[in-house]
Amino acid sequence: MNKTLFTKLERKELRRLAGLAYERELAKALTSLEEEFKRWRMNKITAFELSELIHKFHNGPSRGLWSFYTTGPAELNVKHAIAKGVISKSEISPDILERLQ
Repeated sequence: MNKTLFTKLERKELRRLAGLAYERELAKALTSLEEEFKRWRMNKITAFELSELIHKFHNGPSRGLWSFYTTGPAELNVKHAIAKGVISKSEISPDILERLQ
């Protein structure tokens, strides 16, 4: 995408939307880890096993999402989030939405 297609304020909004998408995807990914905490509290897994699962989450899904949403162009991240249903088109200003298409 060409940065000149977007004004400074629009680029700021795109970064905000990308951050929102990142937060939503991370929250969704954390639900699996939440289940592991429940298993730990019920003594189904040890603290060591939970620690290993946390480590794997950090190096896997968490790092992947961080890398995707912090290194790519915000406009592409937002387009990706729209395609995945993470952000709805109604959350985006009509001007930005038009330029994204």
